[in-house]
Amino acid sequence: MDEVQLPDEQETQEAQERRRGERRQVERRSEGRRENDRARTRSYQFWATGWAIVGSIVVLYLFLLGLNAFSPGEAPVATAVILALAVAWLAHAWRRIVAGGFVSRPDRERRGF
Repeated sequence: MDEVQLPDEQETQEAQERRRGERRQVERRSEGRRENDRARTRSYQFWATGWAIVGSIVVLYLFLLGLNAFSPGEAPVATAVILALAVAWLAHAWRRIVAGGFVSRPDRERRGF
């Protein structure tokens, strides 16, 4: 039969010190990554809000045009601006469909990406 070796006094003291103190000396998570995620999310939200406003302006123009509130010939400058906004908005929407949308880091980690 094998003999069981009991730990000596020094090993016992080291084990008790490890149990008493904080096991991790340095926090593994970095605050920079989380701050970068927040800044990226905030930036994304501002851009999304801006594109939503542009889209709503285009839709409002089309709605008023459909009600015959005015004709495009009465306000050619406004029509040109709205046309430019509509093209930019549609290009942005198409790019988002093709490239995919923003996914936050916690969402990727939760799904295993």
